[in-house]
Amino acid sequence: MNIEIKNKIIIISSPSGAGKTTLCKMILKKVKNVILSISYTSRNKRLNEVNGRDYYFVSKEKFSQLEKNKYFIETSSNFNNFYGSPVSNIRKSNSLNKNILFDIDWRGARKIRKNFSKKDIVDIFILPPSVKELKKRLIKRGRDSKNEIKLRLSYALDEIKHYNEYNYVLINQNIHNTANDIIDIIKYHDLIKNNDKILNKNLKKIVYF
Repeated sequence: MNIEIKNKIIIISSPSGAGKTTLCKMILKKVKNVILSISYTSRNKRLNEVNGRDYYFVSKEKFSQLEKNKYFIETSSNFNNFYGSPVSNIRKSNSLNKNILFDIDWRGARKIRKNFSKKDIVDIFILPPSVKELKKRLIKRGRDSKNEIKLRLSYALDEIKHYNEYNYVLINQNIHNTANDIIDIIKYHDLIKNNDKILNKNLKKIVYF
């Protein structure tokens, strides 16, 4: 897939219950030069979710049709539901001259890495403080049955094994501290990018004075 990206692709992944979605919402509120890549999904809309804000909710048939038409940069399947990031989100970030944030799993992250240069990607994996704490958080959410929690925990343990595929790994002991750590990482990469622009613009003047 040949798509130019003007700014950074920020990927945040974590096992279910580690705080990824909450962290993404906090970052979007605090960092003005980042937009969210809103995914499509075939799962049912949950209470308080808004179509077009949290996800684009479509049928499995519609999702498959979009996938066949190469509408997505990446797709994955979780708990018998489909998820996909549309190519148009990248074009939107380019037109707005902003970084783009992907709230996706490790499989989606792998596909993003295959389509874009490593220098354009900032990938962060969020770990829970412990497996015990992760189970506690999944129960506290109160939206899954005992069997579903057991399944999610099993899946989460498998997801955790992929943490070493990411450049940054953070343990989410405190949601506010973790959000600030992510913001610092984003600012660091913005600083490098801006410095490179200034350097490239003025290098010849400095070297060949």
